[in-house]
Amino acid sequence: MLRSSLVAMLLLGTSAYATQPTTENVAKLYVATFERAPDSAGLDYWVNTSGLELEGIAQSFFDQSETQTLYPTGTENSVFITSVYNNLFDRAPDAAGLAYWADELSSGRIQKSEFILAAINGAQDSSEGNDLSMVANKTEVGLAFANAGLNDITDARNILANVTDVDTTVNAALNAYGISVSVYTGALVAHPTRTQTQISAATVLSGDITSSMTLSKNTLYRVSGTTKVKNNAVITIEPGTVIFGAEGEDVLVFTKGSKIMADATADEPVIFTSETALLNPSSADAGQWGGLTILGQAPTNQADPHYEIDESDADYAFGGTVTADNSGILRNLYILNSGETIGTDLEINGLSLCGVGSGTVVENIYVENSSDDCIEIWGGTVDVTNATMKNCQDDSFDLDFGWSGTATNIVVQQTEIAHAGFEISSGGAAPMTSGKIVNFTINKVDGSDEGGIYIKDDTTAPTFINGYVTSYGSDAALNAKKVMTADQKAAIAFKDVTLNNSTTTYGGAGATDAQERFEANSASYTALVAHPTRTQTQISAATVLSGDITSSMTLSKNTLYRVSGTTKVKNNAVITIEPGTVIFGAEGEDVLVFTKGSKIMADATADEPVIFTSETALLNPSSADAGQWGGLTILGQAPTNQADPHYEIDESDADYAFGGTVTADNSGILRNLYILNSGETIGTDLEINGLSLCGVGSGTVVENIYVENSSDDCIEIWGGTVDVTNATMKNCQDDSFDLDFGWSGTATNIVVQQTETAHAGFEISSGGAAPMTSGKIVNFTINKVDGSDEGGIYIKDDTTAPTFINGYVTSYGSDAALNAKKVMSADQKAAIAFKDVTLNNSTTTYGGAGATDAQERFEANSASY
Repeated sequence: MLRSSLVAMLLLGTSAYATQPTTENVAKLYVATFERAPDSAGLDYWVNTSGLELEGIAQSFFDQSETQTLYPTGTENSVFITSVYNNLFDRAPDAAGLAYWADELSSGRIQKSEFILAAINGAQDSSEGNDLSMVANKTEVGLAFANAGLNDITDARNILANVTDVDTTVNAALNAYGISVSVYTGALVAHPTRTQTQISAATVLSGDITSSMTLSKNTLYRVSGTTKVKNNAVITIEPGTVIFGAEGEDVLVFTKGSKIMADATADEPVIFTSETALLNPSSADAGQWGGLTILGQAPTNQADPHYEIDESDADYAFGGTVTADNSGILRNLYILNSGETIGTDLEINGLSLCGVGSGTVVENIYVENSSDDCIEIWGGTVDVTNATMKNCQDDSFDLDFGWSGTATNIVVQQTEIAHAGFEISSGGAAPMTSGKIVNFTINKVDGSDEGGIYIKDDTTAPTFINGYVTSYGSDAALNAKKVMTADQKAAIAFKDVTLNNSTTTYGGAGATDAQERFEANSASYTALVAHPTRTQTQISAATVLSGDITSSMTLSKNTLYRVSGTTKVKNNAVITIEPGTVIFGAEGEDVLVFTKGSKIMADATADEPVIFTSETALLNPSSADAGQWGGLTILGQAPTNQADPHYEIDESDADYAFGGTVTADNSGILRNLYILNSGETIGTDLEINGLSLCGVGSGTVVENIYVENSSDDCIEIWGGTVDVTNATMKNCQDDSFDLDFGWSGTATNIVVQQTETAHAGFEISSGGAAPMTSGKIVNFTINKVDGSDEGGIYIKDDTTAPTFINGYVTSYGSDAALNAKKVMSADQKAAIAFKDVTLNNSTTTYGGAGATDAQERFEANSASY
């Protein structure tokens, strides 16, 4: 029961002070008074046109016919009070509270409008019910309804019918009415939003956490101040959980022996962000909260290292002798709007990994907007896989203190002026920082400094394999601060890295040494792109796959396989391919085709990928080249925009039919797959690609794919609904990523490296039919070389409308960054969309007959995701 003093407090602002109306507080009035969402027109009127303060709006609600119908003259006060409680909280008031409020109303001490405001202001989560969470969720749904421009009163009431204090009911309610969930996604990453009420109700994490706990996705969490996880505690974070900080010194630190178990998914990532961004994503910026720090027990090259923000604090000690130390799992994690500079060399990064061991999983990490580094690693042996870093004001990827792990699939997008793409040093000690960075892209903007790759001292010797670095002017692509020592020169190595700066390729006192080591191109492939070798004897003894395969079988990693001629998997057969298996072809027409209903189960690992390659390359990797065997083709039963499509190499063959009506068709698993030295041009528009996905459905997994050297496209998708995640394409002679026939899936984390002249980075068309190719490409990088054509992104026809989100495109000369072949149709212009994409071509940004249309749609920057 509320005491009189509490009532007075709750009513402050309802009578003694005026409250300005906002969409949020007026939406709460709608919920409390009418038990419905606000209609769009009504909300706009009361907030922007009425000229009333909140108290006046609440009173005016009782002049409306809707209110008089709900509460006709003569309605008992107890009935009215109970109705308001049910509207807001889905529960009745307790008996004492009901009696008190009824007396207040009967005596005339308060008005009904004042009671409603007091009830809203007094909501709290307690043993009587989760009232605050209930009101927050109903308000969120109500605002989404109004913001969607909806005005039907019946729908406004029905949409709230099943909303409770459980957050998942918010999404369910909105999805039922086709309303986008309240999430702003200007890029790959979901930028969640929350109301002030929800933020005020957040569970606070602060001080020392000394026992294990689970953070639920149904609860919002706030990190307040320096928060340490100690005493070997394990913090499990459910997929979909949102954690925020409000100030730069709000930092979450896992001390030695503790664990973070954030094993999330692409659909439900764990998100760390700022209070400012939660309230208004358009105000998101670097430095709005601290960051996430993991302190482990793996070796460093320092005697007694401590986390730099307070080196006198024993809790901040890290490092040790446990090479395989396990600090937990960080998988599908977004860290946004973070970082704090406390003093010189005293900074909080987005993600700090200090002495973290190889037993820790760090995979699928996205860091955007840090006032210091995106990710910094001090020593340890931890591996990092699939990390994207965007707009960090110091360095994007900083490696120090003898780190010796492997970083694979690393993308740096500095679309604002910053320092180094990679900064690598050893802290002046041995052993040297000697980790490997494999398959990477660095894109910087003019005006930055320190270099694309910055070798900061003479005791550092990492290995760089398969990368592309773009920088401008005096900001050298490869910058060695000091003349290299003999040990450093003997150890530092490069292989298949492209340095792209027309003015300053090499910089620093060690420029000559850096150039010498770079041009040696001598690093061995020990990670992502494994180029296996076999003897002629082993090749002659290979098991042959040929003709029609009509029954299921398993391919063993202990056996070498040869695809001979056109080999079809038919009759719903399932081919299981063990991790580590090598399959090769000897000629361009050696192609492996999975026909409709069959399945490929190639569920491999990063350490043991499945590799498709050529006989020539197996015998001598230095002779590897495009077109040395055919490729891999999957034919599925998902929808296309064609009446009776067939795989193009023989459209008269019934086995090559694809497409259908099975949206979620499952053609199997392609995970950690390398397709090398493939492709064949049989005739005009008759080509074999590295990987062809034809009418493949969303039930198929296509993830962690690397295609290098194809005489046609790297990957081509004809229709279907399949998603593609983490795909890298390098040196394909036609297009790298070709989308057609109404494909409607999502491609995420796509990297194109054309280090030789070729055609389009992305070629997208619809085959002249509807529905349009309308897939989404999210988080992508395209790097082309001078002399190429067709464009970075090539919109080939006027019936194509994909969505491009969070990308970076580099092309040169007349090879436009965005090329629209035709003037866009009205439908195409209404549908094609971009968000947070950078086009980098100083000569020709837009090209083709549709250049003006393309520029207009690009500059609208309006895509949602």
